[in-house]
Amino acid sequence: MHKLKVILMTLVLLLSSLPFITEAEAKGGIVNPNKVYTYKQMVKDINTLKKAYPDQIQVKVIGKSEYGRKIYAVGLGKGQANLFINGSHHAREWMTTSLNMYMIENYAAAYTKKQKIQGYDAKKILNSTTIWFVPMVNPDGVTLQQYGLKAFPKKTHKSLIKMNEGSKNFKRWKANGKGIDLNRQYNAGWKEINSPAIPKYKNFKGYAPESAAETKAILKFVADINPEMAISYHSTGKILYWNWKQPKANYKRDYQYAKQIGKMTGYSLVFAGKNPSGGGFTDWFIHAKQRPAFTPEISKAYYETSPPLSEFPGAWKENQAVGLYAANESAKLKQKRIETESVKLEKKLKTLHTKAKGLKTYYYAIIKQENDVKLDKKHKALYNSITAESNNLAREVSLLPAKNRKKLSGYFSKINYYTNKSTLFMDSVSTGENLITAANKLDLSFTQGKLDDVTLNEQKVLKQSYANSENKINKMYGKLVRKLSKSKYVLPAKFTADNTQLEIDRYTLSLSINDLIKNGKIEDATTSLVKLNELEKKSKTLKQNSPSKYKTYPKIEEKLIQMKQFIEEELKNAQEPLTEQLPEE
Repeated sequence: MHKLKVILMTLVLLLSSLPFITEAEAKGGIVNPNKVYTYKQMVKDINTLKKAYPDQIQVKVIGKSEYGRKIYAVGLGKGQANLFINGSHHAREWMTTSLNMYMIENYAAAYTKKQKIQGYDAKKILNSTTIWFVPMVNPDGVTLQQYGLKAFPKKTHKSLIKMNEGSKNFKRWKANGKGIDLNRQYNAGWKEINSPAIPKYKNFKGYAPESAAETKAILKFVADINPEMAISYHSTGKILYWNWKQPKANYKRDYQYAKQIGKMTGYSLVFAGKNPSGGGFTDWFIHAKQRPAFTPEISKAYYETSPPLSEFPGAWKENQAVGLYAANESAKLKQKRIETESVKLEKKLKTLHTKAKGLKTYYYAIIKQENDVKLDKKHKALYNSITAESNNLAREVSLLPAKNRKKLSGYFSKINYYTNKSTLFMDSVSTGENLITAANKLDLSFTQGKLDDVTLNEQKVLKQSYANSENKINKMYGKLVRKLSKSKYVLPAKFTADNTQLEIDRYTLSLSINDLIKNGKIEDATTSLVKLNELEKKSKTLKQNSPSKYKTYPKIEEKLIQMKQFIEEELKNAQEPLTEQLPEE
């Protein structure tokens, strides 16, 4: 019986030392965390995982390291809310890459098998959230720490050794390939960070914040995916960083998340003092995005080296459900943020609707006489302000789910009611002004005695223009506005067109008679001359009876009379030979 107890206790100890994978197992065991995990192995595993789970996993290259190594992002899930998890900001902390990759595989397998991990339903959570992993932020540093100088060009060896304080042993290396500590690069308290003056194997913050290629790639990627929450894995300490100068409300919120992650992992929460050191990704994310971020340190403390592989089973046991928990909370955060943004947008739209009502003043309320029908600078400025704000709000609303968009769409219809009326008013006035310009141009041509194909075309265009203008004015808001607009623009243009029509008819008929005479059609020419006299008489009568409406153009009259006299002379000459040949009685 004693031997049996010993055997059972031995089995328990052996099982507890193995990698701790609960309900979900990695499909096919693609990721092996029980060996030194290299950049090359990570790339191979990412491609294999993509093939194994094509419907769940997407892969992106988000940038390149200082030495040109591709920085990979792996998206897992199908939801609109995003969680961002990353690893290996520091070279010697590559075990966090193993953890990232193992998490990806186990979550994908749990999704496929409809399994739960520590009570968290992987499929349900990943249908509402996408977890974006950047498993290895610092591929150059990791490669240098694992392989040493042989993985880098010979021309760089001297500078790498110098940054490593003369040593060719790079097991303690923490920085990127250019000697910049990537977790001191972010612009959150960067200026206050104590740092070596020159690049070094650890702690050099860079000559400027966010200057390293790897940092730039991460910042751009965060801007692209806009995550609700972030977890930046590091190793050494089994502690949890979670706060950096948050406002009181955010502090209270984030503290609740930190306590839960601390409970899940067993890690002690770090409470920063009044002036905490910054520059880290988590510090920056909390400060810049005003959203929760965490830095779990996944192993015991090891000085100037990477944690041994024996630390991984414990790290996995402690963190296996952290990603799903954070993803689930990210979905809630996004929904809450959407509702908050919807309320803010609705308030802005209500204010804009009130502002849009003010447009009515300019296209209707103040218009009492013809001089009020005009393009007003204040009207245009208000209109431009409203349309610009409306377009900006429309872009913001377009990012919301369909349900929220539908609720807010009515405000745009109300706002557009006033902007459309303003558009029509300003367009009609602008067209009317152009119409008057065209009428004045034709009037000037006639005043100057110009009567040719050009003026004929001007008159033709004017007639078409006042018809189009009248159609627009008929759609303007307000009966009085329409009446005054027609009086100001359409009627004067119509008078000018009508006033010149008889003169143009006389001119074109005179040209026609000349052609008849040239072609020997004397009888037809004589008949047309009678019509020409009738038109001349009609024109004189109209101008005498309505001098204010029908204007007389002396130079045009002189020209037309000369043309008629020429016609009469030509007809006389054409008829004389016929008279001479008549037989005597």
